[in-house]
Amino acid sequence: MKKDNLKDEKRGNFYWIDKRPYISVTQILKAIDKPALRYWFGKEVYYAMVRNPSLGEQEALSAPYKTSDKARMRGSTIHSIVEAYKSSGAVIDTIPDEIRGYANAFYKWIDDNKVEILENEKTVVSKTHRFAGTLDLLVGKERDEVWIIDIKTGKDIYPEGFLQLSAYKHALEEDAGAKVDRMGILLLQDSGKYKFAEGEDYFDVFIATKKVWEFLNRDVLEKVGYFDSE
Repeated sequence: MKKDNLKDEKRGNFYWIDKRPYISVTQILKAIDKPALRYWFGKEVYYAMVRNPSLGEQEALSAPYKTSDKARMRGSTIHSIVEAYKSSGAVIDTIPDEIRGYANAFYKWIDDNKVEILENEKTVVSKTHRFAGTLDLLVGKERDEVWIIDIKTGKDIYPEGFLQLSAYKHALEEDAGAKVDRMGILLLQDSGKYKFAEGEDYFDVFIATKKVWEFLNRDVLEKVGYFDSE
């Protein structure tokens, strides 16, 4: 039986499928400059020094990574809440305070849009273009439309998110023969509110980004045998 979630097969920024490396979609998008991320990184270092002026250089520079670890834990908890809802329609009451607002935002989005969760945490693979990734949600909405939804818990919705969704859409259609009608990004906020944006298909831009990433990381691709298995 084919597994829907192949995250356990992910090593070194590649999904390993039938012993062949497929570049992670999220890794490919790192080829895009992110000014907002650089600004956030600088702010985290600055406020770490404001809180504790005695910090050494390495301690100050590590502050953003500690925040990132918390964000990853938050994202993992949100995905568990989504899985529980998909499996049983359960609304979890015993949610930690630091997560509660994000969870309430998710439940509000479900209620407002009357969506049916078809899949969550599903790994999709493009053997044609040699990439793979794990989409957050595949949902059914009114008029029998199928949507791919990416869940975010950061500060805002950024354009490169739609490159990610475009990659998932084409991989899903290639691998499973599924038809995806529309794509959107759901930003959950700790206030209990959410922001939602629909995007267009920018697969050609994603493939161009992949080529840039391959150019910048050719040494890595050679080490993992990416070209040997073409």
